[in-house]
Amino acid sequence: MQSWGKAPAPSVIIDLSPIVLLRGEPDWRWVEAAVEAWREQHDANARFYGVADNSLYYKLDEAGKRALSQWKRKHMARSVSWADPEVLELATQFDTASILTTDLFRDHRRDFPWLQGTERIWKPVVCDGTVGFERLNYAPIPAVEVSWRIEEADLTAKGFKTREARDVLQYEWRCTTGSCPWASKAVIEEDPAFRDGKIVCPACSAPARRMGFRDSTKEIVLLLGDDEVDRLPVPEHSELTVGRGRDVGRYDVREVLEGAAANKVSRDHLKLSNKGGRVFVEELGSKNGTDFVREDGVTAQLQEGVQQALALNEHLALAGGALNIRLSGKKRPRGTYEPDLTTPPFLRIEGS
Repeated sequence: MQSWGKAPAPSVIIDLSPIVLLRGEPDWRWVEAAVEAWREQHDANARFYGVADNSLYYKLDEAGKRALSQWKRKHMARSVSWADPEVLELATQFDTASILTTDLFRDHRRDFPWLQGTERIWKPVVCDGTVGFERLNYAPIPAVEVSWRIEEADLTAKGFKTREARDVLQYEWRCTTGSCPWASKAVIEEDPAFRDGKIVCPACSAPARRMGFRDSTKEIVLLLGDDEVDRLPVPEHSELTVGRGRDVGRYDVREVLEGAAANKVSRDHLKLSNKGGRVFVEELGSKNGTDFVREDGVTAQLQEGVQQALALNEHLALAGGALNIRLSGKKRPRGTYEPDLTTPPFLRIEGS
């Protein structure tokens, strides 16, 4: 992050690329118009700082290139490979600054939780050639939507920009080169990349071999209160026991809970099963029980030995909320959970 020294902090942060493209064709004059309009309508003494994608420079005409370079020389702008996180880092650092953009940043709301419900972000709008501003609606969106927004952004970054390209994600893929870290695995446990019309390994870019259809893997999210601590894939036809025991097919809560909190969870507390792409939960007779919380907030205690389907926007509270579990909104989780069976939990927790 930039060291600002004695330079005054920005009061307005501009996401330059979408403003330049405000009316479709790249035109730096929309940036200048937005600056002038903001000073007229909001703050005559506003201090602006812009962030551009590296690719923006090559979309501008000669006048636009000169203007962007001038902003940089005046310490009013920078170019980076991906502007979105840089804009949001700056907005976090300067938490009273307004932001000008057209983006709702849905895929960044996990990393920047202040976006949920913020009123700091404005969209320039053009009416009869005059620039005005409307506050963007950043009403909070559910965690499951944030998950799939992140996933969609990741796929676009890997080259899967068309429906035809994304059809390949119905399948599992294997790396074809022996030196790659994925070569020892039966399948690549993340999405492949799509480059120059070919499916390649995301780690080494070697051609990938198509395997069978992807299983209906689901992902569960473990939380301490509202804070996410782990995400675990649960493949179809598999089971995962949550409790205070370590073994294959088990999640040991001592990974994230200590002392009295961990002791509230029984050794065999809860079982999750993936049946045909649906996750079912079963209370195993734990001492402190498991609450099932529906989307509307209605809570009921799970009955021992009874399987209950878990849907999006529902969650489980183990032992009075010592640990919470929900489904992820990801549509394409991969892999299987493999617990560490070599290191005692207390050593992993304490870092001894």
